Amino acid sequence: MNPISIHSASHVTEADLAGARLEARLGATLGKRFGRLDLPSQLALLAVASLKVDFAAWSAERVAICLAASAGSLPTDVNFWIGRDGVGGPSPTLFAYTLPSAAAGEIAIHFRLTGPNLCFVGDDQMLLPEGADLIRRGAADACVCVFSEVSNAGCAEFTALPPAATACALLLERGGSGRKCTEFDRDMKRLCTLISDAKSAG
Repeated sequence: MNPISIHSASHVTEADLAGARLEARLGATLGKRFGRLDLPSQLALLAVASLKVDFAAWSAERVAICLAASAGSLPTDVNFWIGRDGVGGPSPTLFAYTLPSAAAGEIAIHFRLTGPNLCFVGDDQMLLPEGADLIRRGAADACVCVFSEVSNAGCAEFTALPPAATACALLLERGGSGRKCTEFDRDMKRLCTLISDAKSAG
């Protein structure tokens, strides 16, 4: 059986969303819809774009997406609910992002990926095992794993999560020449930082 390897990794913060810096970093636009997305979706999409992967190397239906969001859609839910008191009521644009899986949908749309996708609410510990399992079972040849940590003041009323606005992503693939993914790889944030920092230093 071919091993599963980590093709590439990235991590981004809210500061990376700044226009000029974003354009310089990616060398391309994330599309006209990007400005309408909620913050968790923007960060998740930016993290995947920062992988600089040519997804055309795989069949679109053979690339899976596994997403975990630390607070689910709660940051957006809170903003949507607060909007009920504003002129015109709650934002219909925000309503589309009041599901934890919204960011996975945006990634699939932007990169035209039609493979299986999974969404988890909570930490990043299940992402790599689940992504690797999809590949081992033959459901996919590659899997985009994304962990989004977005928590605002509104979330603090319902959770113990500190304020945050970051996302990290990595691409698992069958075979490949990257770092091998093992059953003990569960700390995705650490892996993304190590791999992307090593790439920047090299």
